[in-house]
Amino acid sequence: MIQRIQSIFLILMVIALVVFIFVPIWSKTSADGNLVVTLNAFELTQTQKGVIVNTSPTILLLALAFGAAGLGVFSLFCYQNRLKQMMFGMINSVLIAALLGSIIYFSFQGDKLITDSAKGSYGIGLLVPAIALILNTIANKFIRKDEETVQASNRMR
Repeated sequence: MIQRIQSIFLILMVIALVVFIFVPIWSKTSADGNLVVTLNAFELTQTQKGVIVNTSPTILLLALAFGAAGLGVFSLFCYQNRLKQMMFGMINSVLIAALLGSIIYFSFQGDKLITDSAKGSYGIGLLVPAIALILNTIANKFIRKDEETVQASNRMR
């Protein structure tokens, strides 16, 4: 199982999605510096002068990250059925893309909380799911390549 290159990519993808849960995703500070809005996988937090004013849970981000990581682990152990593994890989790509879309949605929601012209900044939390999507795509490519090799060897028999 681990000797296959796609298993390494799947493990790295799962690690990236677990790391996503613990890193900051987005933040914005008002022009006067009094109001700060931060986004992580757990909540969208609004603080004013260091005191938390408002929090909104972002359970969707957490659920999509856990779902994609769990599906990646499950796909890792389906190495004997490459077609099922490819199907799980495609579903996982959709989940990670939905995670990226949800990050953008919640950052726009946080942007509305500060009305001045200050710009928000994305942290490593946006980059990690994008890396996970690339790793998943590469793993799917190698799974497909293995399936084609097996099909070619079956024709020779």
